Amino acid sequence: MGSSLGMARSAQQECFGDAFLLAVAGVAGCAVSLRRPDDDSIDWTLSCRLPRRPKLDVQMKTWTGDDGTGDIIRYPLRRKNYDDLILTDVLAPRILVLVTLPDDLKEWMCLSPDQLLLRRCGYWASLAGQPPSDNETSITVSVSRANLLTVEALRDLMERINEGGAL
Repeated sequence: MGSSLGMARSAQQECFGDAFLLAVAGVAGCAVSLRRPDDDSIDWTLSCRLPRRPKLDVQMKTWTGDDGTGDIIRYPLRRKNYDDLILTDVLAPRILVLVTLPDDLKEWMCLSPDQLLLRRCGYWASLAGQPPSDNETSITVSVSRANLLTVEALRDLMERINEGGAL
């Protein structure tokens, strides 16, 4: 895994984050739709066949800047993404999914006939209702480590949306 075959590191990170989300969504039983163009800070829309057919819009980010300590991850989110994610009057709730990665590309995954191990994990945060910011380029957002994006957590989010609850 020493060579990127010419792909930019940021593109590799994006592919890895997408693979993480697709794996969790697939096991949870959610359909995924890639949103292109991403002009509204939504990369993916997840949906499921609960009675009200809930949908969840996702802005994906990957980051190697997390040291794995503390209860909160402080992530510098681009201003445009922040502005799009704080909206409250939308039909589908929006969340940020932040996938943390080791800095060393060789540590991102381990594959054997018995397992596929993706290193580090993803966390979700709803920024809906956060105050507008005067920062021009980025806003540091807090993502709780308690909001680990697991299969059970995604199922719970979809149930909450189905019931009309807030995230």
